[in-house]
Amino acid sequence: MLMTHFSLLFSSLLFLLPPSAGNSACRSTSITSCTECLSRGPQCAWCFKEDGLWPGQRCDLSVNLLRRGCGLEFMEQTEIKVEVNATISNTQVSPGDISITLRPGAEASVIVAVKQLERYPVDLYYLVDVSASMQENLDHLKTVGVALSLRMTQHSSDLWLGFGSFVDKPVSPYINVHPSKINNPCSDYEIRCRPAHGFHHVLSMTGNMSEFTRVIKRQRISGNMDTPEGGLDAMLQAAVCQRAVGWRPDAKRLLLLMTDQPSHLALDSRLAGIVTPHDGLCHLENNVYTGSTRMDHPSVGQLSDKLLENHIYSIFAVEKQQYQWYEELVHLLPGSYLGRLGLFQAPNLIELVVDAYKVKTTTMTFYALLYYDVFMKFYALLYYDIFMTFYALLYYDVFIKFYALLYYDVFKTFNALL
Repeated sequence: MLMTHFSLLFSSLLFLLPPSAGNSACRSTSITSCTECLSRGPQCAWCFKEDGLWPGQRCDLSVNLLRRGCGLEFMEQTEIKVEVNATISNTQVSPGDISITLRPGAEASVIVAVKQLERYPVDLYYLVDVSASMQENLDHLKTVGVALSLRMTQHSSDLWLGFGSFVDKPVSPYINVHPSKINNPCSDYEIRCRPAHGFHHVLSMTGNMSEFTRVIKRQRISGNMDTPEGGLDAMLQAAVCQRAVGWRPDAKRLLLLMTDQPSHLALDSRLAGIVTPHDGLCHLENNVYTGSTRMDHPSVGQLSDKLLENHIYSIFAVEKQQYQWYEELVHLLPGSYLGRLGLFQAPNLIELVVDAYKVKTTTMTFYALLYYDVFMKFYALLYYDIFMTFYALLYYDVFIKFYALLYYDVFKTFNALL
C-alpha cells in the first residue's frame, strides 16, 4: 500500500498595503478601528481599553501595548486556529476535514497523508435517458451489469450498481399534452411507451447483478417534443437523494449519465411558465421526482456544488454528435469525465467506466469555492476518493494563496481574489 504525505500551506496576504515590518506595520495615526488594525498584519494587536490611549496609539505590537498599560484582557489579537477532525475512517486521505482561521499575512500548515487503497468499494449509478431515440441503447444495457462486474474485479471487489431514468419535464411545450399522448407518447407509432418524467429512481444500490439486469429488461422508452432533455435536473436528484439511491458512505460514488441529446439549463423552464429556481433539495415521492413541474432546471454551478457536497463524480457517456456540447459542460463540473461513444454497446460502456475509474484514481485536483466576502471553502479531490474541506475565515479584503506541496516534485499554487 502506497502512503504519501504532503503539506498544505495556507497564506493570507494583504495586497492593498505595501509590505512593511516591525512597528511601522501597525502604528499609524490614520488607523482608527480594530478592523483596520488587524488588517495590517498578523503581528498587530488592537487595544480597546477605554482610557489611557489615543486612537492612533491603539494599534501596535502586543508587546508595545503591554508596556503602555494595555493588558491582554483589553487586547484584540486573534490567534491562528487549526482544527483537525481526527476521526478514523476507511478513506484514502487523512485527515478528512481541516478548519483554519487566519489573519491577513498569517500562515498555517497541515500535514495530509494519502494512501492508495486496493479494491476500494465502488457505487455506480446509471442515469439513463429513456426518450424514444434511446431504444436501441437501452437494449444494449441488458448485458452490462454482469460484464462490468467481472471487468471491475481487477480494480474493486465490491461493486454496487443502481439505476434511474429521465426524459424531460412533463409539461408543455416539452411534451405533447393531448390526453391521448400523456400516458402513451408513442401512440402514433402503435408502440406502448411509458409517460414522460423528470426523474424516476428505479433501483437502489445493490451488489446483485442479476437484479440489475432484471430491472433493465423491464424498462420501456418514453417520448417528448423538443431536442434537449432534463439530464441535469435528474443528476441533481440522484446526487442529493442519498437515502433513496443508497449511496454508501465509504464507497467511490460514480454517476453515469447516458444520453444522445444535450440537456436543458437553468431558465429554460420559463417556456413552460416555471419561474421558481431550484432549491437544490431532494423531492422524491414513491421514487418519482415531484418537483419537476414546480421548479426550474438547476444551474450548472448549483449542480456542481451538489456533486461536490455529496462526493459524487460524474461520467458522461454521449454519442459523438453531442460530444462538443458536453465537452464544454465538463469543464464546469469538477471531477467529471467525458467519453465519446459511437454506439452504446456493452463493451464500449464497460471500457468507458473502467477508463474513467483509472483516470480518477491517479489524479489529484484542488478546487476553491468562494462564499460571501470573507469566507473561503477549499475542496480537494484526492485520488478520486474524498473531498477535503478547508476553511479560511478572514477579517478584511485579502488575497489568499493556497499551496499544495507534493513529494513527487510537483508544486501548485491556487490563487483566489475575494
